[in-house]
Amino acid sequence: MLFQLKIAEEKDLGRLTDFIEKAGLSSEGLDTIIDYFVMLEDGNHEVVACIGVEPLNTHGLLRSLVVSDKLKQAHIVTLFQSIQTLAEKKGISNLYLVTNKEASVNFLALMGFSQIEPNVIPDEMLTLDHMSGSLEDPNAKIMVKSS
Repeated sequence: MLFQLKIAEEKDLGRLTDFIEKAGLSSEGLDTIIDYFVMLEDGNHEVVACIGVEPLNTHGLLRSLVVSDKLKQAHIVTLFQSIQTLAEKKGISNLYLVTNKEASVNFLALMGFSQIEPNVIPDEMLTLDHMSGSLEDPNAKIMVKSS
């Protein structure tokens, strides 16, 4: 099956919101940062994966990674590479993410992310609800990639 990668647009808001919420994640604020999302569609124009960046000056927080079980790991790598390119084009030089899955840490390290301690997160990043909320999880691991 063929998939198409694209930067989300305002016209994609409804179906991207549905896809994210169906996965049990919050789509809050999506309407204000829709052009900071990359999505993958199948041949029927159904969303099968997405990832976004919540921007804050030269920092960005990766959020809303949702992947259909139709995809292979290579598609996930492409999704990560695409969001990193989009972030760089938008002037974001430090990409942060929070994961609570130990298995993700190795994959993300291969993608160029490094694990950091919570005390080195810039204070301004702690103003983002997703960042501060995620840090309440005792299993949360924070990673960053700088360009």
